[in-house]
Amino acid sequence: MKQTFTQADLVAYVYGEADKDQIEATEAAIAADPALVTELVRMVEAQASLPRIKFSPRRRIVDAILRYARGEPAPQLCC
Repeated sequence: MKQTFTQADLVAYVYGEADKDQIEATEAAIAADPALVTELVRMVEAQASLPRIKFSPRRRIVDAILRYARGEPAPQLCC
């Protein structure tokens, strides 16, 4: 059976989101297909060019989520 890889498969591989079986299948396909190697290199270069951004939620939002998880009444978050 010939495996067909999509960009989503390669993205999962590049970002470390693929499971063991997906990693093995992807690496076997990469070894056998120069076009797939080219696409993988392009994705890795694109990933490396992205800015590193760290998002931090507001403390009151985190507190509200934690209260909700504990089943406490929700506070008024606006106004």
